Amino acid sequence: MAFYPSISVLTSVYQGDDYLTQFFLNLRNQTIFPELELVLVLNEPSADEKKVAKDFQLRAPDQVQILFAHDRETLGSSWNRAWKASRAPYVTMWNVDDRRVVDSLQRQLSAMEENPEWSLCYGDYLTVSEYGKEQGIHRFTLPYKLANFRRYFAQGGAFWLFKKSISGIIGFFDEQFMVGPDMDLSLRMAVRGLEMGKCDGLLGHFTDASVGLSTRDGAHRSAIERTVIQLRYGVFDKVNYELLEQTKEYRVDSIKQSTSWIPLSTYLPDLNSYISSRKPLWILGVIRIWFRAAMKRLGLLDYLHRAQNKYLKREI
Repeated sequence: MAFYPSISVLTSVYQGDDYLTQFFLNLRNQTIFPELELVLVLNEPSADEKKVAKDFQLRAPDQVQILFAHDRETLGSSWNRAWKASRAPYVTMWNVDDRRVVDSLQRQLSAMEENPEWSLCYGDYLTVSEYGKEQGIHRFTLPYKLANFRRYFAQGGAFWLFKKSISGIIGFFDEQFMVGPDMDLSLRMAVRGLEMGKCDGLLGHFTDASVGLSTRDGAHRSAIERTVIQLRYGVFDKVNYELLEQTKEYRVDSIKQSTSWIPLSTYLPDLNSYISSRKPLWILGVIRIWFRAAMKRLGLLDYLHRAQNKYLKREI
């Protein structure tokens, strides 16, 4: 009898020997595991990674696809290959150095089925400094509001569940991005006006360490990609002027898909008028830079950030 999964898990691995065994254990412990499919992309895999992955596939052959990238590819490229190979109506990205609460996917799937207008479901998570830690910083995600989600990465990307079919509306991940393809897709969804919703309860533990798979390329690469995305979607008041020169290596107006370049306007036909309406934010950006510099000189910037995290629980 053919296996029809409810959820496809998209996982890209690069130098993940230290995490792969525990990742498979966490995956198998999911309450919805009998309905899951894993699409695993191994980038320049070691012999141990191949063996551990193959052993897991042999235990659940109908539920595991293994794809290979013999030369390391961008995160967006790996996720796209997995997304296109997936068989379920819902998909989620799952990094091997992150851990999910065992019923999180079950809860998210129920929330999506109860709210068919949602294209994506997200929720709260803990940021931990080391894999396996149970204590960390609680990342509170806000109820969906279009204006907020068009300005920043409000729901994180580590614990999404979304409809596979949204690729027909907004396209796939932009393969230019090594670190931030999920942030780009998030803002693209918001600018297109797709509905998203929050799942109740904690979803998982996001490992944010200097050697983490999601952060290994460092804060500088992440900052450059974030600036490109802000330019792309008109978040001009948050643009870091010092990084503008380095953004020129990216194509802001096009999305890379394999060897093709797709104009962003293909998915956002009103993008030009949308961007034009947001140009006054450049002025707000200058004021923001001046204010931050003044707060830093007075030694108050850290206090401001802590107050923002405590009382607003979001960027401003």
